[in-house]
Amino acid sequence: MQLLINLSVLGPQPTGLGVYAAHCAAAATASYPAKVVAPPSYQGAGQIIARSPQNIVLGAGKAAAIRRWLWSNKFDLPRNHLVYCPTHHGFPDGTNQILTIHDLIALRFPEQHPTQHFFFRHLLPRRLKKTKAVFTVSEVTRQDLHDTYKYPLDDIHVVPNGVSTEVFKPAVDDAPRQPFLLIVGAAYPHKNVEELLKFAHLWKDKYRLLIASCRGKYRAHLEQSVAQAGLQQRVEFLAYVSTEELVRLYQTCAAFVYPSKWEGFGIPPLEAMACGAPVIASDIAPHREVLGEHAHLIKLGDEAAWAGALARIAQSEPRPTPGTISPIQRFTWAESARLLVSSLKQVEPKLQLDTAPSLPLHGTHAGLAA
Repeated sequence: MQLLINLSVLGPQPTGLGVYAAHCAAAATASYPAKVVAPPSYQGAGQIIARSPQNIVLGAGKAAAIRRWLWSNKFDLPRNHLVYCPTHHGFPDGTNQILTIHDLIALRFPEQHPTQHFFFRHLLPRRLKKTKAVFTVSEVTRQDLHDTYKYPLDDIHVVPNGVSTEVFKPAVDDAPRQPFLLIVGAAYPHKNVEELLKFAHLWKDKYRLLIASCRGKYRAHLEQSVAQAGLQQRVEFLAYVSTEELVRLYQTCAAFVYPSKWEGFGIPPLEAMACGAPVIASDIAPHREVLGEHAHLIKLGDEAAWAGALARIAQSEPRPTPGTISPIQRFTWAESARLLVSSLKQVEPKLQLDTAPSLPLHGTHAGLAA
C-alpha cells in the first residue's frame, strides 16, 4: 500500500491551515515513499504525480471553491493508495482516504462562511461515510466531530499543530516590551475583536492596539467601529505581514490578545508565547486544552476579568503549577510528526516506513514558494 498526499489546495501565502499541511506533508514524506498532488508553488519533498491548477488554491478568490470541486471530481485517483489530506478538501470518491478536519467553525458561524457551511452541513457527511479515518488537531475538536457527525471516536486521531521555536523565539537583545496590544489573524467575526473595543476604556490610556492580518469585510466593519468609538489614534490595522515582521510584533508587544468565540486549536497564541509574550485569551474549551494556566484566560463579556488580566500583564507572567509542561514543550512539530506517522500506521498497517519519523523544517512556509 502506497501513500498519496493531497496538497492540491495549498496557496503560496499559507494561513494556519497551510502551515499545518506543509509541516505534516514534510513529516509524511520523510517517513514514507509518498506521492504528492500539489499546486505549482509547492517545492517540498515527495514524488509529484500531478499539479493542481493555481486557481483552486486557498486564497484564489470566491470562485475557487467551485473550481476546486469540479477539478477534484475529474481527478483520476491511482489505485492501491491511501490518500492523506491534511485539510478537509479531499476527493469526492476517495474511499481509501483520510480527511483532516481542523474545526467546525463553519457550522457554528454559518453567516461568515456560507459556502463552507453548505459543504460542512450537506456534503461532508456524505464524504465521511466513505473515509477510512479522520484526523484533527485537538481533543476538543475530536469530540465535536463525534457529537456532530456521529463519526466513531476510535477512527478520529489527534495530530495537533506545533510551533517552530527556531523561528518564534524571544528577542536576543532582551529589549523592553512596547506599549501596544497585539491581535493576529482577525479576518472573520468569530475572532471577536469587538470584545477588546468594548472595553477600550480599560486599555486606551496605556496601550495602542495593533490588529495584524486583518482583511475583507470584517476589517471594514472594525474600522467603522473604531471610528465610531473615536479610537483612530489608538488602533492600527495591518494587512498580511511577513514571518519576520510577525516575530518582531510578538517579541515587542506588551501582550498578545486572542478573544475568539471559538477555535479548533489556535496557533497564534503559541507563537506569541514562544516569543515570550504574555497571552490573554478567551476562556473557551480549545484554549483550556492548548494554553491552560500558561495564559490569562478570561470569560468573554466580563469587564472585571479583562481589568484583572490587563493589570497582571504589567506585573508578571501567569504562574502555572510547578511541574506542569508548557504548551511550547508540548506542541512541537516534531511531536506532531511522531503522532502523524503513528496514526497513519494505525489506519493502514500495510504502509511501510522508509526511515525513522523526522521533520526537518524550521520555517512557517515549509515546502511552499516564498
